[in-house]
Amino acid sequence: MDERAVASGTPSLVLMERAAGHLARAVVAAGERRYGLRALFLCGKGNNGGDGLAAARRLLAWGADARVHLVAGEDGLSHDTGVQLARYRAAGGRLVAVPSWDGADVIVDCLLGTGSSGAPREPYASVVEGVNARGDRRVAVVACDLPSGVDADTGQVEGVAVGADVTVSLGAHKRGLWLWPARGYCGDLSVADIGITTSGDEDTPAPAAWVLEDADVRAAVPPAAAAVDKRGRGVVLVVAGSPGMSGAAIMVARGALAMGVGLLTVATPQHTRDVVASAVPEAMTVALPDDPAAAFDEIAARLDGVGALAVGPGLGHDEPTVALVRRLVRDCEVDTVLDADGLNAFRGEGDALAERRQGHRLVCTPHAREFARLLGKDEGEVWPDRVNTLAEAARRWRAEVVAKGPGTIIQSPQGKTLINGTGTAALATGGTGDVLTGMIASATAGNPQPHAAAAAVHIHGLAGRIAAARLTARSVAALDVAAAIPAALADLERA
Repeated sequence: MDERAVASGTPSLVLMERAAGHLARAVVAAGERRYGLRALFLCGKGNNGGDGLAAARRLLAWGADARVHLVAGEDGLSHDTGVQLARYRAAGGRLVAVPSWDGADVIVDCLLGTGSSGAPREPYASVVEGVNARGDRRVAVVACDLPSGVDADTGQVEGVAVGADVTVSLGAHKRGLWLWPARGYCGDLSVADIGITTSGDEDTPAPAAWVLEDADVRAAVPPAAAAVDKRGRGVVLVVAGSPGMSGAAIMVARGALAMGVGLLTVATPQHTRDVVASAVPEAMTVALPDDPAAAFDEIAARLDGVGALAVGPGLGHDEPTVALVRRLVRDCEVDTVLDADGLNAFRGEGDALAERRQGHRLVCTPHAREFARLLGKDEGEVWPDRVNTLAEAARRWRAEVVAKGPGTIIQSPQGKTLINGTGTAALATGGTGDVLTGMIASATAGNPQPHAAAAAVHIHGLAGRIAAARLTARSVAALDVAAAIPAALADLERA
């Protein structure tokens, strides 16, 4: 996009000056003043360093003390960075031979840009380590385009990386900056328009991914009309739970109810049914026989009018259960959400998920280990590059895949990638995924909107934040999250 803008008549130095303006304003905001602000710019050889030199020159004009350290020296600078160095010097700027954090209000990371990959090499690695080890944490760190050391495409961090308080992403968001672990190094992340993207232009490259925002979520799961009846709000059938795992069925049910489903039935083994019925009186319950064929018939008889089937949490993975799950996925003509033991029924045989009747949505919600099991591979082999692995898996499985974790990715079988920007580490507790399963089933039941499942993920993250804030807790229980879903929905309506 940079190259296209230059080819269409915008000089590259103009783009660099635009970037520098955004960066300079971010540095001022981080330091909370212009005049007298003490900023140390750490610049590399490439255009990322040129952005820093141009921003430092602007700060000098505003009365700041903006000093620059060229980490790899003056030799080998890119053409535009060399021009910016001359302009900085002409404005009275000074280079410092050895960076010192003492006395700085803001450190500006302009070391490595989007073209870098792998772990930073020397002399960059030592400088990154020095920034992260600075004694005074009141010294803010602002990253230009991305924190040095993170992979802008995959979000991986192979060695050291700058831990920024603020990241100004230039031109457009970079996919990797929304993925963990890179997202944890970015701090407050914003995008700065430098005039290289043109909305609606047929020559504009298609985005690699989208981040769902509140407006998208409201469109995907609109509030029910005033005159709607309970069936119009959605009908969900949950197949979950087993002796000792009744809580899983309860949490799925609670997630679906809080999300607004109109009618809910929970099908679960007899020994679990009484517990579920007592904990979730709003739901109807069905006792499933042990024989998988009889259990299938019991479920199939109740599918008339059902908008979504949620299968898996707490079912177990003995042979009869696996047979039941696989038949449900293959033969039931209804949109299906598959989680936990529902996914484990396809361990090593993920491609069998495609062996079902056409015309109905399948949403799979694996975490890292479950996704690796479906592929029959090691977690470390597939999860770090999941943003690329998921696209192929979703296409083969003809399923929407919700890869759960920090920065949950929602991948459509048609190739569209959505990244969830909500959530909190407080959600990393048992059962919160079961709540999400119920939410997705409720959101998709009778809802043709293509992003309904992603909307439920977004709302789940908002509910986790609300629950953690209510309890001032480092972690929350699954039912705390379910209880916070109505507040999350209300916040969306007010936004």
